[in-house]
Amino acid sequence: MDEHEREHGEDQARARLEALFEGFDRLTPDELARMGMRRDHGAARASLLQVCREAAEKHGRTELLAEARAQAREAVMNRYSAGSLHPTFIGLNWGLSQGTVDDRVSVAQALEDAAAAAVVADLVDRDIVESLSVDAEHLVELSAGDVSDGSLAHAIAPPAPGLRDTGSRKAAVGFGALVVGVLAIAASLLVAGAGIAFDVSIATGFAVGVVGAGIVFALARRDRG
Repeated sequence: MDEHEREHGEDQARARLEALFEGFDRLTPDELARMGMRRDHGAARASLLQVCREAAEKHGRTELLAEARAQAREAVMNRYSAGSLHPTFIGLNWGLSQGTVDDRVSVAQALEDAAAAAVVADLVDRDIVESLSVDAEHLVELSAGDVSDGSLAHAIAPPAPGLRDTGSRKAAVGFGALVVGVLAIAASLLVAGAGIAFDVSIATGFAVGVVGAGIVFALARRDRG
């Protein structure tokens, strides 16, 4: 396999990973918390993952495989974390059930396995890919909506190194910056109503809005180092 074919294959692998994580992102924290999963593949699962590791090593995708599995674990942890606290009018709603530890471990393993399969889907037998992906596919099929109701911080978080950006994340960044700016200006109008000079409050509101929007863009900025 020449360098061009290697790069093309890796690009396709990244596209498959992007689609996988976008699918998982459709699961809201509440939906995920209500899902139970048990996985006990034992030696069979270990054997399938070993095939993936060998294929990735042979074709120069070992680093991408490690990144993909780490991204899968992080995606699951972030989703459960986003559902652990719900703000109310009198504080935070603590102690919300996020399923059992076994359920959460199984969900993380399911997405990790599907990510591993996505990296080497063009290099191993289709049966291996399907076996490693089926549980994650079943999870995604249980989604009732198109987007996650998780926090803004999660929505604008940059993708893992090497993975391509998505249109939905870019839209979330723009929307988040707009909302922060509008809220700052609205707050300035309320301040003006309290007796502070209108022009001063508006100027302050625009300044705070620009700073707030800048913070959103800074949090969303991809690391190019």
